[in-house]
Amino acid sequence: MTACGQKSQPPTAVVTPIPTPTSVTTTQPTPTVAASPVPVKIPKQNPTAETSTPIISALPKSLYPDPAPVEIPVIPQPNKIAANPKPDPLSKLKIPTNPAQQITPVGIGNAKIGMSLKELKEQMGQGFQFPIKSSFIEGFDAIAVTKAGAVQYYIPYPTGTQFTDADKIQHLMTDNPNYRTEQGVGPGTSIQQATTVYGGATLSLSKENESREFINFTQHPNGLAFRPKPVGNHNFAGDYPESNDDYLKTQKYDNKAAIGQITVSCTDSQCEQGN
Repeated sequence: MTACGQKSQPPTAVVTPIPTPTSVTTTQPTPTVAASPVPVKIPKQNPTAETSTPIISALPKSLYPDPAPVEIPVIPQPNKIAANPKPDPLSKLKIPTNPAQQITPVGIGNAKIGMSLKELKEQMGQGFQFPIKSSFIEGFDAIAVTKAGAVQYYIPYPTGTQFTDADKIQHLMTDNPNYRTEQGVGPGTSIQQATTVYGGATLSLSKENESREFINFTQHPNGLAFRPKPVGNHNFAGDYPESNDDYLKTQKYDNKAAIGQITVSCTDSQCEQGN
């Protein structure tokens, strides 16, 4: 009975959210919640024989996956890019004559999408090395294909996996200016030069996707992804409007900005066939 003579209700267990890390005991006839004075550190589990490192074919394929919704950190605003009133004259694009240095929708040089690493090694022969580059980009390691210490291109694969000789190549990326498309566009080609063969350029920026910047052309070649290289100390090549949106687009960019990387990736159906 209460102090006012009313019949008391049956007791009900109530768990109040606590802003600091808590430890909640398993529900028993009398549930309790004990506040932990410090965050509980969960020990890192070492892999066992039953939970060995997965191979490449067991994980997602996308090189630029859509991230889960997270709090977007404050990104420093890039310096405003003033359009060059008198851009430099465009030099003639250099068409590749060596097939081993050509970028196509299905590969870079001798490396082709769907080829196994073993097959690539056999084609490349002596003089090439295949060191692993950890933390190549967010969520991806890579195998660097090198000759005389110079990186020709990379084979990215998800961090936490093993890429064996039997695994199929699903992504290739190069920043080597010796590699170009059949139209003569490659790393180091100015965006303005590229528009002479691929049409107008639109630059995009995704704050959720590690603030990565991409270039899309009106006549964009299938299977290729282009990333720009900002000029000087600018954070981005594009001049984006001030906005709180997570995804920004612009057709204003520094006339001196160039292509920094070109990536070739398999389509969804190609990746599935690769498994």
